[in-house]
Amino acid sequence: MAEVVVVVLFRARPGGREDAEAAFAEMMPATHAEEGCIRFALHRVPGDPERFVLVERWASRAALDEHLAAPHLAAFRARGADIWAEPPQITVADPLALGDAVKGTLAGA
Repeated sequence: MAEVVVVVLFRARPGGREDAEAAFAEMMPATHAEEGCIRFALHRVPGDPERFVLVERWASRAALDEHLAAPHLAAFRARGADIWAEPPQITVADPLALGDAVKGTLAGA
């Protein structure tokens, strides 16, 4: 099966950066331990401490679907109402290897 890349944009409530980071810190170890997780990397947007970008890489759509059904992700979602200023923006994408074979995709990185 083909790998899947996911990009998720999060915005914490004003002053909620620390709560957001704590929620991610609780969820990340279990996610990193999932069999199909290749990459699950959190980033904060410079100059906007309540904005986060999560870049994920999964071995397959089935692996992503298993992650989405995992108990640790359900617990993360349950905390969300108290943390997020708006619903996360989620994009699931299939890699297109254009240009340089290494630099042109997150797959195989």
